[in-house]
This record gives sequence, structure tokens and C-alpha cells, in this order.
Amino acid sequence: MRNFNISTDDTSDFTAKLIEEMDLHISYLHAYVNGVEQSPDNSEKVFHEFYDSMRDGASTKSSQANRYEIEQLYTEMLLDGKDILHLAFSNVLSGQYKNCFEVAKKLNSTNKNQIYVIDTTAQSGGQALLVKMVCDYADEGHSIEECVQYAEENKSHICHLFVVDKLTYLARNGRISNFSAFIGNVLAIKPVLYTNTQGKLIPLLKILSRKASLRKLVELMKNKYDGDCKTIYITHGDCYDDARFVAHLIENEFNLPVTIMPLDYTIGAHSGPGTVALFFTGKNRDIVYIPIIP
Repeated sequence: MRNFNISTDDTSDFTAKLIEEMDLHISYLHAYVNGVEQSPDNSEKVFHEFYDSMRDGASTKSSQANRYEIEQLYTEMLLDGKDILHLAFSNVLSGQYKNCFEVAKKLNSTNKNQIYVIDTTAQSGGQALLVKMVCDYADEGHSIEECVQYAEENKSHICHLFVVDKLTYLARNGRISNFSAFIGNVLAIKPVLYTNTQGKLIPLLKILSRKASLRKLVELMKNKYDGDCKTIYITHGDCYDDARFVAHLIENEFNLPVTIMPLDYTIGAHSGPGTVALFFTGKNRDIVYIPIIP
């Protein structure tokens, strides 16, 4: 049994069932569709409606939890009389880590129990995979200090690979130019991207077919997977059949079970419907850079 609490952000994309099974506490970020804040309910039906609104041209944006909300979460957790380890959404992509760190610093000055905050440099299933690994390590009886060290040592081994269906959403959020997005959509280009060690999203390949781009995820995994972690996560932006297609290829190739989860609002608002992301462990995250935009 753990002698400390573990928390993370809803950007980890855990389902309600997994949150309960792993005994996690969750900090919820904010997502908006046409200026209206969305419910943190992470049911498949709610996500389908969210992505459908994007397909219909709705404007979407997201923001981190504010410090008051984070302080409420930590204060409630501290009532257990236990230390807290929080594994936060990538600092490169959001102010969530900074807010968590500052709140922890404030509370640590007045409480016997301490709060440790880790920048996972990860998002979506990558963040989830690191949380899962840390939970398993903690459940083996390791102390919070040992788990902090374990998280820091292993976060650069969490590989993130993903494809998007349309470049439009990346362009809308400043990832690529609007002109390049228009050309890419006309040519039906399906970009493959990855997250580097610093947590930045890096364009990797241009693929001219949806199915080919999905197969490319598995091909890249063959070159990167180190065999250490037997947990494989896939997240998707309202395209379960495509996620299941990738999972089937992995199950046949590696004989490993795959967990599929819906892609959270916060990341989905930027990557759009049709996103499929794959997460596993490797020697490192880095992949030879092949620019997606000529």
C-alpha cells in the first residue's frame, strides 16, 4: 500500500475506470467550444459531441487550471496526512506545471506533508504511461523520494508518436502556416509527428494515405520500442476504428495488450478529430528529423 498520494492532470486521458483502479487524484484543465466551457465528463458520448463540433467549424481553445483550483485539490489531498506526488502536463505545452509547482511551493512552507511536482514533458497517453509506471513502482513499496527519482529518470523514455487527419487544426493553433495546411489538405497529406525529449511537438513525415500513416506508427514503434514496459497506450480523437486498427497491428506484432482511450479536450482542441496517438517506452524519444513542410 502506498504511503503517499499520486495525482496528475486530465490531459493524461485516463478513463474514470482507470483513475479509480490506480487510486489517482485529478486536476482538471479547461476547454471551450465557441466560448462555452465544456464539462470534465470524459464519456465517449461527450467527446464525440466535442469533436463533431470541431468538424462543424466550432472554435476551440483550452487553458490550465488556475492556482486556486489546484490549491483546493492539494489541500483536500493533504487531509489524508500523506505527501503528494503530482505528475504534470508538459511545461512546454501549458502553464499547468508552473501553476502546480507554485502552489506546491506555497503549501510546502506551511505543511508537514510535502508536495512534489514533476514536469513529465509528456501529454496524453505519454503522460498516462509515466503515471502508470510510477504507480506500479510505488505499489512495489518504494518511497516518494524514490518515485520522484524514478519519474525523472524514465520520462525521457516515453515515446510519443501520432498522426492527424487534417493539417487545418495544427495551423489554427500555430503549428504550421495556413498556406501549408491548405496545400496539405488538398493533397490529403497525413502528417506523422512525435514529441521530443523537451516535450515539443516535432513534424516527422508526410504520408499520402490514412491507412499508410497508421501503419507507419507501428513501423516506427518497431525501431524504437525497448521491450521494458508492457503497457501500450493509444489515444484517439473520435476515431476508435482507426485506433483499433493500430492496436490490432501491435497486438499481432508484439503480442502485447493495448489500452485505447479517448483524447482529452485540451490536446484534441489543437490536434483535431481523427488524431491517433501511440505511446510506449524506448531508449530515448528522439527520431531523425524529416521536415514535414518543404
